[in-house]
Amino acid sequence: MGSRSMVLAAALAALVGAGLTGSASAAEPPAAQAAPAGMHRFVVSIGKVDAGSRQNWNRLGMYTLTDSGEVSEVHWHWTQRERVSRSYTGVPAANCGARNCNVQTGNGFQSGSAPDRLQGTYTVSGSVLRITWSTGIWEEWTVSEPVPGKLAKLAFRGNNFGATHGFGYGSEAAFTTRASMAQIAAANHDAFVHTYYLWKTDSNQVGYVDQGTGSPFWYRDFTVCTGSRCAAGRTDKAQYYISRPNTSATDRRDTLWHWFTANADGRGEFCYTGNSHVKPMLEIVDSDGVLHGWVGVEASINQTVPAQGANADDIGVFAIADV
Repeated sequence: MGSRSMVLAAALAALVGAGLTGSASAAEPPAAQAAPAGMHRFVVSIGKVDAGSRQNWNRLGMYTLTDSGEVSEVHWHWTQRERVSRSYTGVPAANCGARNCNVQTGNGFQSGSAPDRLQGTYTVSGSVLRITWSTGIWEEWTVSEPVPGKLAKLAFRGNNFGATHGFGYGSEAAFTTRASMAQIAAANHDAFVHTYYLWKTDSNQVGYVDQGTGSPFWYRDFTVCTGSRCAAGRTDKAQYYISRPNTSATDRRDTLWHWFTANADGRGEFCYTGNSHVKPMLEIVDSDGVLHGWVGVEASINQTVPAQGANADDIGVFAIADV
């Protein structure tokens, strides 16, 4: 054997010994794993909502589970550590009851795709779903089945990365399966229950968690806007909008935007540019394509009162759902 052949043979032997070739010594593939309630695609909001902190955060994501025990997700996130401005969706609210404004959303939610992603593995033991991400962090949820065979629900149990609250729902529907604005406007909003954990401050700028569960949801009379990418309405005090995140997205994203009319009038504005409430959301859709509401986050980071800093933030997680 020539000297070059001897070197190649030695190199191949080294690779086999290190388990880096396709030999029998390679790692076995993950064992089969039953998905929670048989569902493989979940929408999830999770976050830290701690009255004593001014470093609260939230994450809004779409999880995809495989039958081989793997999970991947894409998400958007907001934190009190970053003083960010609100973003515009580019969607005008024309001819739908509220003021004709370019709908705002949480910073970055108007992106073409989610900016962040995670990979990991999952196990299901009884009713407990445990996800371990490749970064070493983990989260646990209790699984129930509010619509048998068509929709799973996740109740937050715990984690090791500081989250305090969360909501999740899963089905077999593709993430491109979503409700139209006409369907949203026609939905039975009286049936939606609003469950929320929101960090705020009182008049003395002391942090607290505003939390509750109530029905019906506090605004229900939406009219589809021209172009069919938003629906809106108003009361004698406030303007309300539900919109797609941008002018082209076809995924589960919606955004809820609302603000007090008097605040805009007080600034001499027709469309409010101050600290409005921006609430990115993901639709809860069962395996038949039926809308059951939203999981969402409030991402209203103070952008107009620099002296107050985080004291003027509203940040948290919520669900608006009929199951």
